Amino acid sequence: MASGSPLSQFCNTLIRFFEELKETFPEEREIRLALETIQNAKKINPGLVRDMFYEHVTSPLRDAIVKEDDQAISAFARGKISQQFNEILPAISIFDKHWATLSDDNHQIIWKYLKVLIVLNQKARDAKNQY
Repeated sequence: MASGSPLSQFCNTLIRFFEELKETFPEEREIRLALETIQNAKKINPGLVRDMFYEHVTSPLRDAIVKEDDQAISAFARGKISQQFNEILPAISIFDKHWATLSDDNHQIIWKYLKVLIVLNQKARDAKNQY
């Protein structure tokens, strides 16, 4: 088990996820910029990273992630991006832009990351609410 606070574990895992996305999709400028933004936000205000992820991923997409419903996530990403952009959305937009061309192994890696991230995000929120 990783050491550190639940917030630190969450932020570090989110950064690793974006690093892997950046390696997999080097042509996606938004992923590189999102990674830089998340890394900087972690240094300045990691709670903001936790709260944004909850608002834009955990809360609206938890059920779709648990069910591995890529169609629901694609539809959400299309609707959300048309309304507002935030640093988390490039990761979700891969479902719309690249999902069909990814291997089954890549699909499973992404699902595992997202499932772990929603659990860590909830733990970080629970730890915040204890104080």
